[in-house]
Amino acid sequence: MAHTTRVGAVIFTGGKDRLAQFYEAVTGLTVSAKDDNVTVLASDEFELVIHALPGEPTNQAALPGREAYVKPFFPVKSLSETRRRAAAFGGQLSPASEEWEARGFRACEAIDPDGNPIQFRETAP
Repeated sequence: MAHTTRVGAVIFTGGKDRLAQFYEAVTGLTVSAKDDNVTVLASDEFELVIHALPGEPTNQAALPGREAYVKPFFPVKSLSETRRRAAAFGGQLSPASEEWEARGFRACEAIDPDGNPIQFRETAP
């Protein structure tokens, strides 16, 4: 069933299952639909579609990317816990020394396992 009240994003990848596991582990989104072509991760407000592109390489970037036309951000309870979970699932957050604060949140730049730039935010202390 489609949820037209959700906002969301689509990420295209050559490693659908690996990328879906990463986002499920670090964002708290849960699998709401899955087939050979897509895995849909969702909450009540947001839907992230991981779409397979068979035969496409993945982009294993060495350092978190900062330049992109689109960079999704995800709220998390703990940046330090997210840093650990991201590493366990093939992603990478910038070091804690590079975290920054604005408008009531603390943020950290990151990359997913394909090298896509993303950001995680926790409520500022």
